[in-house]
Amino acid sequence: LFMISVLFLAIGIIFAIVPIIMIMARKKRAQKCDRSTTAEVVEYVRYHGDSHYTYAPVYAYWANGAEYRTVSKNAFTGRRFSVGDKLTIYYNNENPKMIYVEEEQFIIKFITTIFFIISIAMLFVGIIVGAQLF
Repeated sequence: LFMISVLFLAIGIIFAIVPIIMIMARKKRAQKCDRSTTAEVVEYVRYHGDSHYTYAPVYAYWANGAEYRTVSKNAFTGRRFSVGDKLTIYYNNENPKMIYVEEEQFIIKFITTIFFIISIAMLFVGIIVGAQLF
């Protein structure tokens, strides 16, 4: 029982650390991308997964007097935006191809929430199993 308790506690800690790292990375990117501009979704890049396709929007925007096209780092199972949609994006002034799109952050927030729920469940099981020893 001791090993099972330690295993569940370790998994719970790992599942707590992963979303914390994801949140910190998202905040760091948001801090670096401190300039805003209007971008237009001009097309989608399609990626083939094991059993389905995902789509990443391509944004066209002006920054520092030049036009950029950047493929989003986030791909979705459906097309979240329509071609021609305009939205505010944030970019890094020193590297305008680095962007942050607030409208895409729902998936990161969803994943971090799931990880935290799993973490709490694993920690709870680990504590319950550990309590059986005493």
